[in-house]
Amino acid sequence: MKISAVICSRNDNYGGNLKERATYCFNSMIDCMDEVWYIDWNSEEDKGSLLYEIYDDIPHVGKIKHIVVDPKTALALTWNDPHAQKCCEVLARNLGLRRATGDWIVSTNIDIIAPKREDLIN
Repeated sequence: MKISAVICSRNDNYGGNLKERATYCFNSMIDCMDEVWYIDWNSEEDKGSLLYEIYDDIPHVGKIKHIVVDPKTALALTWNDPHAQKCCEVLARNLGLRRATGDWIVSTNIDIIAPKREDLIN
């Protein structure tokens, strides 16, 4: 059975110490899942994707699929709505969910620690 995870966020230090929390999250997802889709939505251009900032702290085993939605594209996708969330999770998740190839797809958050794989499938 193939299991995919979909995570979306933006590089804005939401909740404080986001890089640290994201590192734990990605490491656990890589251990548990067969593929991990990360959609970086609307990070400020001078910061870039959160994944770039923690790149050296996660294993490079080919499981992470990465989509970056820059601010200009995010604005267009939300139809220039001034009330749209800075991280429009519904659209970001949709990008990952539509591309995920797992038999099971887990839609999760950037600060969630995945269980051990055997605990998930039993």
